[in-house]
Amino acid sequence: MRVLGIDGCRGGWIGVWYSPSELGWRFSTTLSDLLTVPAATHAFIDMPIGLSDKGPRLCDRAARQMLGRKFSSSVFPTPTRLALKGKDYPEANALNRQQSGSGLSKQSYYLLPKIREVDGWLRKTSSSSVLLREAHPEVAFNAINGASLCHKKKTAEGFQERLALLRQLDDRVTTLTENILAATRRKDVAADDILDACCLALMVLCGKFQTLPATPEKDGKGLNMEICFYGS
Repeated sequence: MRVLGIDGCRGGWIGVWYSPSELGWRFSTTLSDLLTVPAATHAFIDMPIGLSDKGPRLCDRAARQMLGRKFSSSVFPTPTRLALKGKDYPEANALNRQQSGSGLSKQSYYLLPKIREVDGWLRKTSSSSVLLREAHPEVAFNAINGASLCHKKKTAEGFQERLALLRQLDDRVTTLTENILAATRRKDVAADDILDACCLALMVLCGKFQTLPATPEKDGKGLNMEICFYGS
């Protein structure tokens, strides 16, 4: 088993792979490159997969409910599929409103290039040996902890809180994190991006596989609208 956890970052994508014999990492400007070296059997990515044609996704609502008021804002509203056609924010916002009745937040708009990249890869490589599924680090950390965390991830306290949780799963994560921090620039890969990718790889060590919602919806292209995690 080789599990790849992927997080989008300012410079591209940061990936961490876990197997019983190895904990490694790779930074790439393109998703396709990250998904081919090294070959993974499962990959979890912090980016929407499955885009609604009508309104908010049930998985996003379920994730916010699981995280509670303090952390629910970490789950951005997912753009509708029509919004991907927007060439700038006003157009994407109008297209999203046309399809869902709601406008598009600036945070969600800035994710559009990476959402397009993920969606394009999935639709071109449907027969790939890598099973790419959506996950959310804050949902995964919540499940690993068994309760809400105390600190936001952008704070020094939040970084140490999350690192301590991951260390309980695999103590190699401390050295791995230090190596990535030393080898990458913060303008390309933030410290919390590293822990998010680690979390999505290591969460397989924490309980059983689950999804939000338990029975996922499918979008108009047949892609699951789900958020995956492992927990008790």
